[in-house]
Formats: sequence, C-alpha cells, structure tokens
Amino acid sequence: GDWLACIPNAHPGYISWERFQENLKIIETNGRGYELARASPPREGAALLQGRAVCGRCGQHFRVRYATRRGRQEAWYVCDRGHATRGERDCQSIAGGPIDRAIGSLVTEKMTPAAVELAIEIRREVEARCEEADQLRCRAVERAQIEADLAQRRFMLVDPSNRLVADTLEREWNEKLRALAETREERERARQQDHVVLDEAVRQRLVAMTTDFRKLWDNPDTANRERKRLLAYIIEDATLIKIPAEGITKIHVRFKGGRTETLTTGNPKSSAQQIKTRPEVVRLVDQLLDHHVYSEIAAILNERGIRPGASARPGRAANRFSGKHVAYLMHAYGLRSRYDRLRERGMLSRREMADRLGVHEQTIDRWAEFGLIKAHFYNDHGWQLYEPPEPNTLAKHSSRWDRLVDRAAGLQAGLQNVELEQKEM
Repeated sequence: GDWLACIPNAHPGYISWERFQENLKIIETNGRGYELARASPPREGAALLQGRAVCGRCGQHFRVRYATRRGRQEAWYVCDRGHATRGERDCQSIAGGPIDRAIGSLVTEKMTPAAVELAIEIRREVEARCEEADQLRCRAVERAQIEADLAQRRFMLVDPSNRLVADTLEREWNEKLRALAETREERERARQQDHVVLDEAVRQRLVAMTTDFRKLWDNPDTANRERKRLLAYIIEDATLIKIPAEGITKIHVRFKGGRTETLTTGNPKSSAQQIKTRPEVVRLVDQLLDHHVYSEIAAILNERGIRPGASARPGRAANRFSGKHVAYLMHAYGLRSRYDRLRERGMLSRREMADRLGVHEQTIDRWAEFGLIKAHFYNDHGWQLYEPPEPNTLAKHSSRWDRLVDRAAGLQAGLQNVELEQKEM
C-alpha cells in the first residue's frame, strides 16, 4: 500500500511473486496472537483444532494443553482465561483425543471426488457472476472516461484570458480525472479478489488429491503440522460444548463455505469409571440372586462371557468373576442378600424347622440330605434354609426298621403318581 508503483516479475527474485503474497498472508495471520478470533500457525502438537476450537459457553478460543500419562502424550482443550484474569473456575476442559478422531473422520468423509465436483460447479457459477460484475465495473470506467474527455475538451476550448472560467473548468477536469482513477483502481482491486482461474488440469489434480486424501490423512508419517494445514482449508472453526451429565461433547463444525454440521462424541472415562461394573451386569446379578449362590452366579457370568470391571485395566483382560466379586457387588450396590430373599419366601432355619417338627437338628440335616424336606443354600459354605413342611407329612421313625433311603424312594414314587393323576385329569 506504500509503494508508488509495483511491477511484478520485472526482475528475477529469490522467490516468486505468488510465494511472496502467501508469506505476507502467513505473517499477517501469525501476527494476530492477542486477538480473540485467530487461527494460530500450525505446530507439531497432536491437537488438530489448535486455534480453531471455540468454547460453547463463553465464546472464547480454547487453549491447548499437553500432558504425558502412562507413557503417551494427551492433548486437552482448556478454557481458563476466566481463571487467569478473574480467579474464576475453568470454563471447560475437554480431552482432545475423541474430538480429534471425530474431526478426522468428518474431514476424510467429506473430502470425496463427488464433493470436489460439486465445489467446482459452484466455483464456476461464482466466476460467472464475478464476470458479470466486472462488466458492470467496465461500463462505470467507460462512463468516467467519457466524462473526463468531455471536461478536457471544455477546458481546451475556453478563452485563456477568461481566468475565472478556465479555473472552474480545470477544477472540474481534475475531479473527473480523480474519479476515473478511483474507478479504475476499484475495478482492479475487485478483479484481483475475484480472479481465480480453474482450468481442467487443476480440476483433475483436485479429484486425484481427494482420491488419496484418506491415505494421506491416515498415514502415520504425515506430520501433525501438515494435517492442521490441510484442515485450515476446510474448517473455519469448531464450537465445543461439554455435557458432563450425559457423558458427551457436542461439536458444532463450521466449514469455509458457511455450511455447518454437529457431531457428538463420548467423554473419556476416569480410572474409576473404566473399572466400574456396567449397570446391566448389576441388574443380572440381582435377578440371579433369587435362585443361585455367589459361586453359581460367577460361573453363569463367566459362561456368558461377562467380565468384571477390573479386566479393563492393562494386563488384566483374563480376569474372571469369582464368588467374592459377586458378594462385593451385592454389598456395594445394596442388593438384597439371598438369605433375606429366602426368608421373605417363608423359609425356616434349621433350629426353627427342628422345633416345628419336634426332632433334633441333625435329623433335619439327614432328612434334607435324602430329600425328605426341601433345602436351599444361601451361601457358599453349605448353610441352608428349609421350606416349611406340610401338615402331617413327616414324623420320626426308627431308621433301623424304616430306612431313610426307602422313605425317600416312597416319597418320590408318591410324587410321581400325583403328577400322573394331574396330567390325566
């Protein structure tokens, strides 16, 4: 803007004129370090939205923080300007891993040959409209030229002795010349802004580039700085809103052309959340406690391929459920024990059963062993509760003349006959 004249490529230079203009744009972009809305120069860090992530609560740009945990580097988008200036709590702190993966998938999904063809058609339409606008500007230049020529002829035909009229016509001529120069400069500025030549060779290069774009993006040898430069041509900015209650983060992406799209990603879990037992497993354990003890429940869970929460830790993928795991779940989540469930169904302890039948407690164990009374285990130590007997069904006999084996066989046969009679009826 300070040069009186500019003749590009008049002399050989160290760099081309186009490269010089690109360098000026980069310097201008990098020089806006203290502005609110800025796109910082791409660096080597893994955060793809460096300088382009906007806080969805306060509207300011996120800062990028890196932390090394468990031998790997993690990126975080942090909005902490309120803490630095006013001592407030951090507005938001969002893990960068899920955000960057979602943005990478979106970019590789949108960069297709069909999308490039559509963009090229839109560009051609824009060029046609720019050509129409340039024709209108050319007509304005022609009108300004005609008016300047007319003012010149009037001045040349005036009598030199009439100084008042000559000064007036000279002033009008100068004004017309200034208007002509301004019209030409305005047209030239507009042409430089709208001048984009998109020939067939460029179109073929764009289509070929998008065909291999996914390979280039996923290539581990591609530097993070290059990915950010590619992203700068596609995405204007991304607004992040963290919703801790739902465990998700919403990403509102704004593309260069003005189009927007919303993505949803899950927030990474803490160490305690990673090893926490899933709610559906807790509900299944609650159901199984009605009919099984701890060891049986553990065997059922292992058979179904369900693993405890600690198996999510590195090196513990082979962990399996045990009776202690099930007992811990019952106490940790406040589930009713199997003992309480059996008692609610009216079952009796060994002492209560012995008092009701008028026999010794060891007799109750013997009768349960031979199936004369029904017993249910309520833990892994062999402790049982007993179903209440029906009236006049059991009485103590001399085991010498009426063995328990024979009584159990007779009871079983009687039950089978009752079942057959019920089926016939």
